[in-house]
Amino acid sequence: MPPNISLPRELEERYEVSDVSAVFSGGQKYVFLVTCKMGKCAIKMFRFGFGEREKREIDFYIDNESLVGIPTIKKVDTYQGETIVVEEWVEGEPLVDVYASYHGNAKKISSMIKEIANIMEPIWNEKKVHRDLKPQNIIIKPDGNPVVIDFGIFKDPKQTTITDTGFQPHSWAYGAPEQLLGNKEHVSYRTDFFSLGVIAYVLYYGKLPFGKKEDDVMKKMASKDLSYNSDASCKLDSFFSSVLRFEVSARPRNVDMFKGAIKV
Repeated sequence: MPPNISLPRELEERYEVSDVSAVFSGGQKYVFLVTCKMGKCAIKMFRFGFGEREKREIDFYIDNESLVGIPTIKKVDTYQGETIVVEEWVEGEPLVDVYASYHGNAKKISSMIKEIANIMEPIWNEKKVHRDLKPQNIIIKPDGNPVVIDFGIFKDPKQTTITDTGFQPHSWAYGAPEQLLGNKEHVSYRTDFFSLGVIAYVLYYGKLPFGKKEDDVMKKMASKDLSYNSDASCKLDSFFSSVLRFEVSARPRNVDMFKGAIKV
């Protein structure tokens, strides 16, 4: 059921909104999908204020507006003293909602993973890390191309990150060992490689590789036992064995090697 909230009339008039297609309520914000003078947009109103995480994400999008495959910011505005963000409306569905359509299809999965790698390559080349790659943060457009969203906890080696003050990414299902065990000094673009490996595994097999519950996954991480079931006939098997490694140094060293490990 959609949240019981309406876009303020002042904002409707300001942006010349002709249609509100949908309203979503996330943990931190309300999102209104609208058609307005800037085209199809997502107007975001932050429920608990515009904090450091939100600012970092918006700054990231603005700094990387030339990149293909991440959202574009149309406008950063204010309403009653609070920050409002008008963002590109990315048409499509979260990967988490359509993952069944990839089940057992190694070619389709490999194509999508390579497209995500192409999106992330210029970001990884700057030593930046998404740190929260998961099916909820990948939108599949109607043409099948992915868009990567939610860079709120990305790591930039040139900046102090919000996790240095105690907050840790907690997407245990797709997190790499160095994240889940708190080894922040080992977090790098190869951390994202691991997460994409888990995503590919889930898409192919329809289940997580290291356990159904957080406790099970954490026990395997703590024991450095990253064994998982795999069908020898799976054409992604060599990719899984390349990226689902406990030691960061054992994973592909760069983006070309990461993509080269996908031999479908």
